[in-house]
Amino acid sequence: MCRSLLVSLALAVTTVTASAQSAAGRTITVQGMLERPTYGAYRIAPDGQQVLFTRTDRDPKDWAATSHIWLHDLRGGRTFQLTNSPRGEANPQWLPDGRVTFTSNRDGRNAWYVISPSGGEASLLVEGGDSLPTGGTFSRDGTRLVFTQQTERADKKEWDERVKKRDDGYYAEQKLTWTHVWLYDLSAKKKTQLTSGETDNTGPAISPDYRLVAFSSNRTGRSARDANWSNNSDIFVMEATGGAPRQLTTNPGPDNGPVFSPDGRWIAYSSSDQVNSNADQLDVKVISVDGGVPRNLTAAFDYSISDIVWSPDGTRLYFTAAEGLFSHLYVVPAAGGTPQRVSFGADFVFSDMSWTADGSTWLVTGGSLREPGLVFRTATDGARPERLFAEHDRLDGYTLARADTLSWKGADGWDIEGVITYPHGYQAGTRYPTILQVHGGPHGRYAATFNQSAQIWASRGYVVLQGNPRGSSGRTFAFSNANRNDWGGKDYVDLMRGVDHIVARGIADPDRLAIMGGSYGGFMTFWAITQTPRFKAAIGHAGISDWYSFFGQTDIPNLLEFGFGGLPTQSKKTYEKWSPVEYADKVVTPLLITHGENDLRVPIPQADQYYRTLKKLGKPVEFLRYPREGHGITEPVHRLHLDREQEKWFATHVLGKPIAQ
Repeated sequence: MCRSLLVSLALAVTTVTASAQSAAGRTITVQGMLERPTYGAYRIAPDGQQVLFTRTDRDPKDWAATSHIWLHDLRGGRTFQLTNSPRGEANPQWLPDGRVTFTSNRDGRNAWYVISPSGGEASLLVEGGDSLPTGGTFSRDGTRLVFTQQTERADKKEWDERVKKRDDGYYAEQKLTWTHVWLYDLSAKKKTQLTSGETDNTGPAISPDYRLVAFSSNRTGRSARDANWSNNSDIFVMEATGGAPRQLTTNPGPDNGPVFSPDGRWIAYSSSDQVNSNADQLDVKVISVDGGVPRNLTAAFDYSISDIVWSPDGTRLYFTAAEGLFSHLYVVPAAGGTPQRVSFGADFVFSDMSWTADGSTWLVTGGSLREPGLVFRTATDGARPERLFAEHDRLDGYTLARADTLSWKGADGWDIEGVITYPHGYQAGTRYPTILQVHGGPHGRYAATFNQSAQIWASRGYVVLQGNPRGSSGRTFAFSNANRNDWGGKDYVDLMRGVDHIVARGIADPDRLAIMGGSYGGFMTFWAITQTPRFKAAIGHAGISDWYSFFGQTDIPNLLEFGFGGLPTQSKKTYEKWSPVEYADKVVTPLLITHGENDLRVPIPQADQYYRTLKKLGKPVEFLRYPREGHGITEPVHRLHLDREQEKWFATHVLGKPIAQ
C-alpha cells in the first residue's frame, strides 16, 4: 500500500473573486494565443534529475507550428533546447540508459531518433527502409520496440497504374488493408511482423522478459463505418518470436490497452461489458498471461477509467477517472480492494504523470480554471510538493476573467454541473449578455480547466455558461446513458434550466442571450432555436440538422443506432422527432452556420440542408464554409477569420452594435 493514498498538495489553484481579478492588461485573443509558445509532453528522467518537455512556436508569417524538445536540469536549474530540426520533433521519451528518443520527419520521413541528453547530433534509432514506425512501446530495457503498421493493399501495383489512368472506381467500405503488430530489435536492427491475416490489431505491449507480446483485436470483421459495426475486441498474447496468437478474453464488449505487470505474470486492461455502446463505462480488469477468469478491480466504481499504469513493485494499479467537472488519479490494490483517490488539491484537474525508475518521484501535470498547465514534482506519498515550470503556465500581462463551477436542477430534479465565466470587470447585481456554449458528443463534457474560448468571449463583455447535461461523460453510467432516444429532450431541458438559473441569480440578461456549439453542440444549437425564441443569436458549427439522412453520411452510423434505438427504417419517428430541419418554420433566431468542407464526421450536406430550408423560408441565416477543413477548424488563418465573424454576428444581433467590416 502507499504510505499515504491522499496526497495533499497545497496548491494555490482556487477560482478568483471579482475583486482579485488580474490587473488590466492584454485581453486574451485567438491571435494572442497563437503567438504564445505552448508546452507539453513532460517526462522525468529515470534517475529523477532531468525533465524533458516540448515547446511549440508559430511563425507569425504563416502561423506554421514547429515543436522542439527541451531539457531542464533539476539539479542546477539549467534549461536548454535539445533538438532543432527545421521540421520539428515530438514524443520525447527517456530510454533506460539515459538517452532521449523522439520522433521527427527531419529526413523527409517520420521515424524514431535518439540523442544524448547533453546534446549533439541525433541519429536514427529505428532503421529499415521507407516503412518506419512512428509510434509504439519500448521494452523495459529499451532494446525492443513493438508497434503497429498498416499493410499495403495486395493489388497496390495494379491499383497505382489504374489511378494513373483515372480508372479508379472502387467499392464502398471494402477493406483492403490491415493493421498488424511488429517487433523491432534495436540491437540487431531487425524488424519482424508478428501478426498476419485479415485482422486489425492495436495497442501492443511487450512483457518485461521480452518473451510475450500482448495486443487487442476486433475480429468480428465489422468496422466502425459498417452499419453492422461491433465494438467487441479482445486481448491476445503471443510469443515475441512469432507463432499463433492466443486469445485471453472473451468478453462481448471492448477489451483494450493491455499492460504487463512488472513480473510479467499479469495483464491489466480496460474493459466494458456493454455491447455496442457509445456511452461505455470502462473498468480496470486483470488477467493471467496464461488465461483464466479476469478480475474486475473497479466493478463497484461507477465512473469510467482510462490510462492504466502498474506501480513499480506490481502491488497496485493507478488509473484516471473523469468525475463531473474534474479528472482524478486513483489507485487500487492489484489483488482487489476499494479504489482510493490520490488527491492533488480540490481544484486540480489531473492530466498525466511520469515517475522515476524506482517510482519514488513523480512528475504530475494538470490544470485548473485559472491556469492552463500545472506541473509538480512530488514524492509518491505527496511529500515535498514542488511547482515546476511556472513560467510556462503564467499568463502575465493578460487580463483573465473569473471562472467558477456551479450546479443547478435540471429535468426530473437532477443535479447538472457546469462552468460559468464572468466578463471582465463583472459587478454583482448587473446583468450581462450571456452565451450558452454546448459541448459535442453527445457524450463529451466541459471540465474545470482554463478555457480559451470562454476567456475570449468574457473579454468582449459576455457571461459564458458551459453545461454538462445528461448524456455527458464524467458521471455515472446511468447519467451518461440517460439521453438515449431523447437527443434534444431532457438534455435540452437541462441546458435551458441552467440559463434560467443564472437569469434568476441576476447574472444573465434574459434579453441578450446567445447559444453556440459544435458537432452535437451544433445540433443542440440548431434544435434550441426551433424550440424557443429566447436567444437573440445562434452560431452552429458542424451541426446535424437531419438525423435520418445523417445515418447514411457519417463515418459513425453506429452512434445513431445506439442513440435512437435502431436503424432509421426501424425508428423513423424517433429520427424525425429530434431533427431540427423538421421544425425549421419555427426559427426566428438569426443563425450563423459554419462548417468544414472536408468533414467526414458530420458531412457538410447537413449544413446545406438546414441553410437551404431556412433560406427558402425567409429565415435570418448565413452560411460560412471553410475549404480543406474537417470536423474542426484548425488552419490558423481560418481560426482567425471564424473568430472575427463570430464576434461580428453576436455584436450585431445580441449587443445591437454592428462591427464595421
